[in-house]
Amino acid sequence: MSPAPAKFFVAAMFREEEVLKRAIAELEKAFGRLDFESEVFEFNFTRYYEEEFGNGLKKLFIAFKEPLERDKLVDAKLKCIKIEDRFSVGQRRRVNLDPGYVTLGSVVLSTTKERAHRVYLGQGVFAEVALIYVNGRFQSLPWSYADYRTEIAQRFFLSLRERLREELRQGRNT
Repeated sequence: MSPAPAKFFVAAMFREEEVLKRAIAELEKAFGRLDFESEVFEFNFTRYYEEEFGNGLKKLFIAFKEPLERDKLVDAKLKCIKIEDRFSVGQRRRVNLDPGYVTLGSVVLSTTKERAHRVYLGQGVFAEVALIYVNGRFQSLPWSYADYRTEIAQRFFLSLRERLREELRQGRNT
């Protein structure tokens, strides 16, 4: 028995609006129509990406209309890596695309970086539960990224969860 599909999203980090627009067009070709997106916000939580991207990074979360079968997260991450590569200059990415999904109980991210709390899914891709839904809000965990702890992220993921809940109630997402 398979679990219900989840609501699919991509976290996009970028500097140049034009590169983001082109990357979103590629994401739509790969994953279908956008459902909605968060507001763009400054990504100033870490200096980890500065050497590769430079200063002035921004981020937003993008949700897709079509649900994601949870076992397709590896494929989604590999497609996002290919899109990143298309926009890279030399060894420097110009956009960072991290796919994940929302269930009624959690926000799950994919990554290529191994850590103690991550589960290996295959083909170099790991997954982590980034947030859990408790008492009407998504709660962070000790390893949750700072940008996932923001009010912007909270609003986005709560809205995505509500859309999923409505689709499940209407029987459209099963």
